[in-house]
Amino acid sequence: MQSWSRQGTIQLSVRLGEQELELLWHSKPPLWLRGLAGLYALGWRVYEGVYRLGLKRRVRMPVPVIGVGSLWAGGVGKTPVTIALARLLHESGLCVAVLTHGYGGSRYREVTLIEPREYPDPAEVGDEAAELRLALPDVTIAVGKWRVRTAQAALARWSPEVLVLDDGFQHLPLARTLDLMLLPAESLLSNGYCLPAGPLREPPSGLRRAHGIVIVVSPHPPAPPPARGRGGIPPPLPRRGRGLGGEGVPTYTASVAPAALLHLPTGDRLPLDALRNRPLTLVCGIARPERFIHTAQSLGYTIESVHTYPDHYAYSPDELRFLAGKTVLTTAKDAVKLRTRLPSDCDACALLLEATLDDALQQRLLNLFTGTSPVNRES
Repeated sequence: MQSWSRQGTIQLSVRLGEQELELLWHSKPPLWLRGLAGLYALGWRVYEGVYRLGLKRRVRMPVPVIGVGSLWAGGVGKTPVTIALARLLHESGLCVAVLTHGYGGSRYREVTLIEPREYPDPAEVGDEAAELRLALPDVTIAVGKWRVRTAQAALARWSPEVLVLDDGFQHLPLARTLDLMLLPAESLLSNGYCLPAGPLREPPSGLRRAHGIVIVVSPHPPAPPPARGRGGIPPPLPRRGRGLGGEGVPTYTASVAPAALLHLPTGDRLPLDALRNRPLTLVCGIARPERFIHTAQSLGYTIESVHTYPDHYAYSPDELRFLAGKTVLTTAKDAVKLRTRLPSDCDACALLLEATLDDALQQRLLNLFTGTSPVNRES
């Protein structure tokens, strides 16, 4: 766990290694890390080449499959964009099923089908599946590591008209009709290196597989550390139609911003100003906690302390006893796990983020089902 404490001013106490890693991802890393990143990239190219050369074939579903993913390892806004996309299609009268991997859940290697208004245990299906259910109560959700098997099970159970694949850009076995690649506006590719020298899950050449690139804009993004060397200053946003992925690959925007607070004890939706002038304890276990902290600061909240945990962290009631009598602010992803584990006298809210897709992207999504605007190509 990492923690901030308030002693006149807020001070950050983190492990030096993690601070250095974040700085490295915005600068030119040392040679040995670049060597490891090169090996990682080579492994990815071998995996991708197996499919590109036809040695393995991607499985195509009888209905459109829309993928939402990123080159980044985490913290780009994939889940809010997935929710916005699925909600748009559902409210347009389509039968939608969302596919998610269920990482961190005990049933990760199984196929779990979640019916509308069914609220599963996040310990079984993972926190992201539970977060999707919280935001999309009337949409079916299929959970499982093996996406092809999960998609086939969803088709057999619900006969959906469209499948939405959450965080699946690097999952090549399942073919997509439309693959959307998300990049953060404040630092599109960071330093351009793969893990561990940079934040990328695959080389930047992976942009070429995208059918559309979505620049994710936050109202008050945290400023990245001063960048040096390769990838120093993020490139300007590309013009529509020219795209980062190459000629003809369109670029869209999606804004992700705080929308409301979810009061965990009652389930009520509260306005953002409901926590103003109250000392808050921030708790989160996400990939890029600095974004959550910065958002809370930008809303004018009084932050007493901050406690950060690893991504997908499994909280236990015993380690949360220190939150007794405090007012806690957390993320929606953490809320689905914390709501039954916090002390009874802890007053807690989750900060709900919502994504807004630009008009061009909304129209393209809807045109998939009207036939007025064909997708550039299948992947």
